[in-house]
Amino acid sequence: MSADLSPTTRPIRSVAPADPAAQLQWLVDRARISDLLVEFARSLDERDWQGNTDLYVPEGVMSVGDSFRLEGHEQLMRTGSDRGLGQYAGTWHLSANHAIEIDGDDARTRSYLLGVHMLGQDQFDHADGGGWYDCTLRRTPDGWRFVTVAVREVWNAGEPLPHTGKPAVPAQQ
Repeated sequence: MSADLSPTTRPIRSVAPADPAAQLQWLVDRARISDLLVEFARSLDERDWQGNTDLYVPEGVMSVGDSFRLEGHEQLMRTGSDRGLGQYAGTWHLSANHAIEIDGDDARTRSYLLGVHMLGQDQFDHADGGGWYDCTLRRTPDGWRFVTVAVREVWNAGEPLPHTGKPAVPAQQ
C-alpha cells in the first residue's frame, strides 16, 4: 500500500535553493503565489466571479469537502450562483499563514482560512467557517494559476453553512 501524499497528509516543505539567482526566482515565485492566494479571497468577497475563475487553469477544480466540486471555467463561474456565494448578503474570506512549496513549474500551498458569510442585513446573522485552503498550482504563460483549491473546514460557528447539512438552531429569546 502506498502512502497518501495528498496536501492534507504531507507537510509543505519550503526549501530555498542555494544558488543566489535561483533564490531570487524562488522569492519572486513565492510572492506571486501569495498574491494569488490573496486575490482569490478578494475576488470572492467583491463578487468578481470572472476574476476568480481567471485565477485557475482551464481544467481547474474547486472543492469544499465532499459537499461540492466545480471543475473547469464554465462550472467555476457558478461560484457566484444562488446556490454558491451569491446566496449571501456578503462574505469576508481571510487567507493567512501561506505555506508554499515550489517544484519547478508546480507548487503546493496550505493557508489558513476564515470565512464569514452574512445571511442578511443584520450584521449579527452570519455563518462562519475555519480551516485550510489546500491548493496545487502551475506556472503558465499568464503566471501562476490554481489547478486545485480544496477547502478543508475544521470548524463552523454562527448559523450553519448550507453545505454542512446541519439544521439552524433557533435563537434563544
